[in-house]
Amino acid sequence: MQRSVGWLTTVKRWLVDMTDRILVFGASGQLGSAVLATAPSTALEAPRTVDVADSQDVLDCVRKAAPDWVVNCAAMTDVDGAHQDPQRAFAVNALGPGNLARAAEDVGARVIQISTEAVFSGAAVVAYTEEDVCQPVSVYGSSKLSGESLVSIYCPGSYVLRTSWLYSDQRGTNFPTRVLNQLEDPGKKLSVVTDIVGNPTPTSLVADAISAILHSPPDPGVYHVCAGGPASKFDWAVEIAIWAGFDPGRISPVSSDAYPTVARRPKYVDLDCSKFQSTSLLELPTWRDAWLSEISAWDRRPGALDSSSANA
Repeated sequence: MQRSVGWLTTVKRWLVDMTDRILVFGASGQLGSAVLATAPSTALEAPRTVDVADSQDVLDCVRKAAPDWVVNCAAMTDVDGAHQDPQRAFAVNALGPGNLARAAEDVGARVIQISTEAVFSGAAVVAYTEEDVCQPVSVYGSSKLSGESLVSIYCPGSYVLRTSWLYSDQRGTNFPTRVLNQLEDPGKKLSVVTDIVGNPTPTSLVADAISAILHSPPDPGVYHVCAGGPASKFDWAVEIAIWAGFDPGRISPVSSDAYPTVARRPKYVDLDCSKFQSTSLLELPTWRDAWLSEISAWDRRPGALDSSSANA
């Protein structure tokens, strides 16, 4: 009898997976496109004409789609741009997720909101857990943290996934592409910072984590989801050079003080993913293993589909 009940439970779960409607915002970006690639046929792409900062526009879109899940990959990820236009940053990164959450609650759906390591100050010397205090040092980080809060308030059964230093298998202008562009100039030497630390993470890994949650939802809340182990920009650049067959000796380590930016970046953010790992939904590889796995499938150079990067 127990085996029969277990079989029926599995069938019911499979049927739910096949019939759940998933609405993806930001589907044209590097993460959104990866989510759509791994999502079931019932996934829908929210029209790019929908302004997430317009509550009525969002509500109309969500009511029309009548989804079971809303996955929000839409964001203003230009860190310096957010500093220069905080009103727009908060409209997209804070009010937008809030509008999506309220609309999702209205139709009985749940939200998966994508957030960032930038909600932390970067002053710690140990990995950050979901319980650690968030103290963003930039407008971008503050706007994303506000978005997290609004999702949790307006749609309590939802999920916030914090990730770090995303890259994809599409050519663009993110960190790996910029490094390769410079390495391809034989006479050029690079200087890359050693004191900005994060977790380089392929979009495919986060997309797989989202798929796992859709298939077997754990307890709602905040989860850290990224490739494991801290890496500096310098560490990552060296790995990129080695893979591409360039001399890593052309890359010189420098302090971030040598390259001032408009907006501050947290210096050391290593996300502790133990909470997500404890769900047994998906094994998260180290950042080096994830990198090697990702590049093995590349036909061209890596990059983002859009021209912005939260990891500049």
